[in-house]
Amino acid sequence: MILTGYDLIYLMSNIFGTFIIFKFMTVFFDRKEVNKKTEFLSYFIYYLTIGAVYILFDTPVFNLVTNLVLFFVLTLNYEAAIKRRLAAVVYIYAILISVEAITIIGVSIFGINKQVDGIDLELILSLIVSKILSYIVVLLLANFKMIRAKIHISILHWIAIFFIPLSTLTSTALFMVGRELIDTTQIFISIAILFIVNIFIFYIYDNLLKSYEEKIDKNLLIQQNNAYMLQIDIINESNKNLSIIRHDFRLHLSALSAMIEKGDRNKAQEYIETAFSSIDAADEYAKTGNTAIDGILNYKIQAAKNLKAEVELDIQIPEDLNFQPFDLVAVLGNLLDNALEAVAEVDQADKKIKINMLFDRNILYITVMNPYQGNLVIENNSIKTRHEDADVRGYGLKSITKTLDKYNGSISVSHEDNMFRADVLLYDQ
Repeated sequence: MILTGYDLIYLMSNIFGTFIIFKFMTVFFDRKEVNKKTEFLSYFIYYLTIGAVYILFDTPVFNLVTNLVLFFVLTLNYEAAIKRRLAAVVYIYAILISVEAITIIGVSIFGINKQVDGIDLELILSLIVSKILSYIVVLLLANFKMIRAKIHISILHWIAIFFIPLSTLTSTALFMVGRELIDTTQIFISIAILFIVNIFIFYIYDNLLKSYEEKIDKNLLIQQNNAYMLQIDIINESNKNLSIIRHDFRLHLSALSAMIEKGDRNKAQEYIETAFSSIDAADEYAKTGNTAIDGILNYKIQAAKNLKAEVELDIQIPEDLNFQPFDLVAVLGNLLDNALEAVAEVDQADKKIKINMLFDRNILYITVMNPYQGNLVIENNSIKTRHEDADVRGYGLKSITKTLDKYNGSISVSHEDNMFRADVLLYDQ
């Protein structure tokens, strides 16, 4: 079988098309646990298979079925439920088909009607435009995913997303429409340069996205480590005091025995209370047995006590939970940071934080309530305080969303009578 010029251009552009499919998959799935070599091999096989199907059959229905099946096979690279895999396949294919349809309609408006060596330039332009527009769509999805995770996207970043691909589209269209003398070699060279330049630019863009995610992960890790270190300090302090008590145990018993023999019950009782206070010198407000939860709660409650705030704690959870400790620390830490920031600014009489946790039917419920001062502005289920000096602070709940996505959880915020309330649900999967 002899390949036509358009077939060669299709195979060339489909390298970029395969990369676009990969980017769509990264929007729907997490790649942290993926075997990178197996993943690369699967996309390479996808490219070869889809190219062979197009060259040998070129039947729309057969191409559609093949794409859907191969898309689903590609989803097997990632950990996900079957419903999520099927939804990803349908969404990706629907987006790609929609972009192609819009492209064909848009390019036909130009009315190029020009052929070179039997190659329809209008078809080539449609092929290139559809690929780049598809990538613009996946870039937008990736950016909206970051916004949902409360990651700030600069204006320059948004401009680059549109300007770079659209500028190459414009250049290509002008090249094909504006020149009378054009041959197949020029077409191949132009398309090759076009895709190579865009792939390098998109590679740089991907690295920028990774730097955003790494920054968030680093901040979370610092906070989680602080909580664990605090819990270790509490345990060490308790053990130190217990060691002192044990060391002087005989002396204490002798002194206590002498007081009882003399019938001095009051002194004996006072002595016992002093011993208990020594044992409990390091305050442990939360004693669920879950190290992660106890650590972060004791850490933040001690901070609240330093602000002379009253803390009302109601926890009904088992010792063992099937949530990652770092995830629990991230959620509780951010909720309590917001509460502490607000409590620091209110009058002493209003300094009060309520913390409720309940685990029921595989759902972890977390509620944090605290007073606030000033006006609240709700933005995308995130609360911010705007002070008279126009300084915008606290209530940014930025890192929580990332953890909620992992457990299909949710967060809702509300306020009434100068009391702010945050409710979080995490599903034990």
